[in-house]
Amino acid sequence: MIRLNILDQSPVIQGMSSEEAVQQTIELAKLAEELGYHRYWVAEHHNSRSFASASPEILISALASSTKTIRIGSGGVLISHYSPLKIAEQFNMLQCLYPGRIDLGIGRAPGGDGNIIKAMRTSNEDSFAKITELINYLKHSSTNKQNGNVSAVPEGQAMPEIWILGTSPDSAVFAAENGLPYTFGSFINDEYMLQCFQIYYQNFKPSVHLKEPYLNLALFSVTGETHEDALRISKCSEYWLAQTFLKGRNIPFPDKETSLNHSFSFEEKMLIEYRRRSAVIGDAEAVSKKLNELAKKYAIHEITIVTITSDFEERKKSYRLLNEAMALTYCNH
Repeated sequence: MIRLNILDQSPVIQGMSSEEAVQQTIELAKLAEELGYHRYWVAEHHNSRSFASASPEILISALASSTKTIRIGSGGVLISHYSPLKIAEQFNMLQCLYPGRIDLGIGRAPGGDGNIIKAMRTSNEDSFAKITELINYLKHSSTNKQNGNVSAVPEGQAMPEIWILGTSPDSAVFAAENGLPYTFGSFINDEYMLQCFQIYYQNFKPSVHLKEPYLNLALFSVTGETHEDALRISKCSEYWLAQTFLKGRNIPFPDKETSLNHSFSFEEKMLIEYRRRSAVIGDAEAVSKKLNELAKKYAIHEITIVTITSDFEERKKSYRLLNEAMALTYCNH
């Protein structure tokens, strides 16, 4: 059975506070564990009225303390903003607190615009060099050796599980050549998806991390009782997409009334149809079938689901319906 994960960006819905969004993230993590999801990752976004998660390393600790078995991680930590040593120390601490449950997903995007790059004091260092430095700190900590005169403390007996996140061929090459698991974020941009999959498999080199390639696909998906129900629920994200990408607005996600009453323009409909090609939206049977087809077609080992809805109960129901359908498919085979 293919492993199912959740990526939660802590979406802020119109009329909701950031505190409420974060509390929903904690509640959803508990549900994910109860349902049997394998991983629960949280994102990093800055200067956004849409997402409350700007500090995944802090949120991970809260989530891990509220759960017992599910793996908790970053999807991801944005390496360009930080010192590799500091990230290594943070995740060594998380690994000490919650051994065997921590994932370190690393991304290279800024998680915001030019203002964020300036405000975060982001360096122009090569991001892949920084990732290599980070991994070396983690390696040396787990074997109780020093990296020159500096080691990442607290020194643990094992490393967090390291993942390379990306949407470009460069990230696929780096993950492959360093023998690391790779997550492709099609919910961000699916333009190079097939190329990245091919590059990753063709260039993979076994390492201390992995003996064979290991691929995770992160995509947007909504599961409803019916296809029409799923389309209705999806209007929350589609409204946000149109307002954000076409009008450049920094807004929370819409409440039900706003999204359902919005009359989409021809330009907005074109954008939505284009983005739907990388999303999986429908009833439980259809979504389950599509996910299993993707896994088989592209040799995907795990699928990470991003679901955002105006109503939190509908969001939880979407994850529940999908999990039940995937389990049923597995039992029938």
